[in-house]
Amino acid sequence: MGRVLRVLFFSLLLICPACQHGRMFRSRFTMNVRCPVCGIVFERGAGEFSGGMAINTVATSSVAVTGAALAFVTDMPVWPLIAVLTLVSVAFAIWFYRHARALWAGILYLTGSIRED
Repeated sequence: MGRVLRVLFFSLLLICPACQHGRMFRSRFTMNVRCPVCGIVFERGAGEFSGGMAINTVATSSVAVTGAALAFVTDMPVWPLIAVLTLVSVAFAIWFYRHARALWAGILYLTGSIRED
């Protein structure tokens, strides 16, 4: 259990899950193909980014649903709440993009889909 939590923690910090030193992203939206330190390939298949997209979708939906629950506990008008939730959801999805892709790479590493060469 400790290994799983360590790998997921480093993945969320955008650090290589294998060596815990290399950076997973070289720019805001560009993931390194390989770890600059240990050389592990983060995504071997062409469609492996879809797992990160799924994580991002679930996390963003959770934020939106939690925010929508405010409609039941406050007297805030509905249309301003919808506008705020839209802005927050879009901003969160853009901010969380790298973390979701890195988390997916960490999950792939844990399952053995990513192996050191």
